[in-house]
Amino acid sequence: MSIFNLACAYVHETIKMEFMMKDKKKDIFSNSKFDKPLSKENAKSKYEKLADKDKPESKEKFEDLVEAKIKKAMAEGEFDNLPGKGKPLDLKKYYDLPEHLRAAYQIIKNSGYVPEEVRLKKEMETHKEKIKNCRSEEEKKKLMKELAEISQQFNFYMEYNKKLKKF
Repeated sequence: MSIFNLACAYVHETIKMEFMMKDKKKDIFSNSKFDKPLSKENAKSKYEKLADKDKPESKEKFEDLVEAKIKKAMAEGEFDNLPGKGKPLDLKKYYDLPEHLRAAYQIIKNSGYVPEEVRLKKEMETHKEKIKNCRSEEEKKKLMKELAEISQQFNFYMEYNKKLKKF
């Protein structure tokens, strides 16, 4: 997926939200004449009428609106600092995933989630580096103790994953 496609998707979603929120701020469940709650049927029909107003009249108008939003964002420099700008996208990993898992993996990746084992492994590496550079014996002992605890947690997770794979 290119940066342009991501930008288009972002703009598309913002425009869609603008259309949805346009007249929704009005209280659709009250009757302005008597200020009493409407029946379910009346509220539903009133809601559907408002929803129909929010839809763009034609696909071309919507695309023009998207183009305008993209051009405005480009002029304001909102796409200048995107990660990976000017670099080709590596989509091999994306297409190696089964199709039904791609969206879920993309959401997890974009949210910055890191599995606990990976986090612990990185923490172990930083502790090893700190121990290597440490001058004080007391500090080294403290770091070694912390490293042992982290290592124990890491081994626990790895053992747990092995057991899960057997099932």
